[in-house]
Amino acid sequence: MTVDAPTLALFGLLASPSAAALLALVPNDRVSEASARGGSLAAFLSAVFLLASGTSGQWGAYLGLDPLSAVFLIMVTGIYATSSWYSKRYLRSVHQPFLTPQVYYALVSAFAFSMVFTLVVSDLGLMWIGVEATTVASALLIVLERKPSSVEAAWRYTLIASAGLTIALFALLLLYTSTGTLNAFALAARPPPATLPVEMAVALALVGYGTKVGLFPMHTWLPDAHSEAPSPVSAMFSGVLLPTALYAFLRVYRVLPAPAPASIRYLLLAFGIATALVAAFLVQRQRSYKRLLAYSSMEVMGIAVVGVAIGGVALYGALLLLLAHAFAKSAAFYCAGNVLRATGTSKIDELSGVGRSMPWTGAGWLLSAAAVTGAPPFGTFLGELLIVVGSFEAGLPWVGGVVAVAILIAFLGVNSQIGRIVLGDPTPRAIAVGAEREGGFGVAYLNLGVALAIGIASLPYLSRAVVAAASLLGGRGP
Repeated sequence: MTVDAPTLALFGLLASPSAAALLALVPNDRVSEASARGGSLAAFLSAVFLLASGTSGQWGAYLGLDPLSAVFLIMVTGIYATSSWYSKRYLRSVHQPFLTPQVYYALVSAFAFSMVFTLVVSDLGLMWIGVEATTVASALLIVLERKPSSVEAAWRYTLIASAGLTIALFALLLLYTSTGTLNAFALAARPPPATLPVEMAVALALVGYGTKVGLFPMHTWLPDAHSEAPSPVSAMFSGVLLPTALYAFLRVYRVLPAPAPASIRYLLLAFGIATALVAAFLVQRQRSYKRLLAYSSMEVMGIAVVGVAIGGVALYGALLLLLAHAFAKSAAFYCAGNVLRATGTSKIDELSGVGRSMPWTGAGWLLSAAAVTGAPPFGTFLGELLIVVGSFEAGLPWVGGVVAVAILIAFLGVNSQIGRIVLGDPTPRAIAVGAEREGGFGVAYLNLGVALAIGIASLPYLSRAVVAAASLLGGRGP
């Protein structure tokens, strides 16, 4: 019996992070670190192969892959790989950590596996289990630095995310009662009539999974968890956990015949616009640069949801935005981690002029701040531009205007504060930083390069895959 290359790549994609999680428990720091790095690279290469080969279809009753899942797999495995490589230097700066390096690397790999699992299963029930598993695997990572605020953030994250996912579970039960199946691929191929129970299931799924996405007003766990987690984990939270939860909703949303009923589209618009505006204004009030980046992620997710609601070219823009944002935001958190390791504080008021003592980190942080807020020519700019253009094409100019306002407010808030930290007059904390604390910025520049390439060159396989993924949801390319 022969096994084809796509099948091997798919099972390698699942086996790599799970094997890395088990090997990380070997009582040797170097083995734990090497297993996480090796497993993450193997997973990323498997995802690249599946994307480049255009693999699509189902493997048995429970595994499936199409362009939509392939695009999200690139995000997850890419950030998993760079976070694993960045973690080594970051862990050295943590005094009396709550977790040993073995447990830390095992949980990071388990966290990545739960997201990969969510993206490759075709059953909506298993998908829900995967999203729930992300909570279990990541909650302990928040308390790595053994601070009371971290413990509180982990509890809040666990309780609120689990409550939201309970609502998502009710949505799936209602959908199963109405259709008799939870096979996402079968439901998408033959959408059931948009009856009231089906529409209610989609609406409940939006609220349930929207809690994990960070949509307003279910977002209250997000700024605490993202800011208290160690920086490489924050990169995974903001860069790929939120999109993975949105992916789970998109699979439920795809059950509806295209175009989706107006009631559902306007519900999506309401949540997306409210989230983007609230986050954009909250960015202005932050006193911690990690919370600043967390609210920036919330604002981006709100804009992406608006793109999904509008459909057409705006939906393509939403997927492009999520992809570019994942790499840009992880770069921002890696730079933030360097600054935190060097200065020992995340308070904006205590820092200024760090670019003088950490020029590479400072430059990377400025570029990543510009990238996550939609500055050209990064991919985030193109994604947000297409969402605004799509709103005008759809006869919703007021939506485009509101989104543009949210983008501008967030852009000014994030870049002015990061700019002051990097370029302002040096404070005592910034002056005391030694140049040897600047290592580890290479992965930040690598991810920035990817975000830039998406914007100016549109990576060949990615552009086709994003267009194909958008078409699956009723959208289209530019």
